[in-house]
Amino acid sequence: MGSFLAFPLAKPPDIFDLPDAALIDADKDDVYAECNSINVTLCKVTHRQNMRAKKEAAMFYEYRCHWSEVVEKLKEKYPQWTSKDILNLRNQFEVFVRDQGYLLHFTTFNEMLDVFQDTTSPEQRRAMFESVDTRQYNAINFEEYLQLMNNINIGTPVPRPPGIEQDRDEIMNLVSDLSEASTFSQICYGLF
Repeated sequence: MGSFLAFPLAKPPDIFDLPDAALIDADKDDVYAECNSINVTLCKVTHRQNMRAKKEAAMFYEYRCHWSEVVEKLKEKYPQWTSKDILNLRNQFEVFVRDQGYLLHFTTFNEMLDVFQDTTSPEQRRAMFESVDTRQYNAINFEEYLQLMNNINIGTPVPRPPGIEQDRDEIMNLVSDLSEASTFSQICYGLF
């Protein structure tokens, strides 16, 4: 009898697939060709994203190994930031992209802005993101992220909500506190 209960079917299940005999041979070829085309495109995109994620993870590892040199180069590029600001931005970036191959995807960027209670519209967010995502991966690396934060803090063609300059220090402090918080606290904030 076995360990599972078994009941006989009262009626056979409904089948919604057309049998192969119902498809004309020309239709079969079109369907198979279209499925193959979609599969090839999906595989190319996935492979491209995986290769970039591996490259960015290796680059981020190098950043960590040679952090003091990286900071000096970044301070030359962004003189308005201190070493601590750059470290806070790195920690913020790591919190949001740890499981994504060190790439910040647009959906995660939206979630990040929601955590900071940013009131920009979806169109403004998309424009800000696309201004640094020049290769159109729908994901940005750490250097592009720094450029995005620079654009948000200094000036961008996308209108910002009023008061963003005054709230910058408060936002940076919140990010710093979140990055230094325990894993449990980060879970409580909904970062995982």
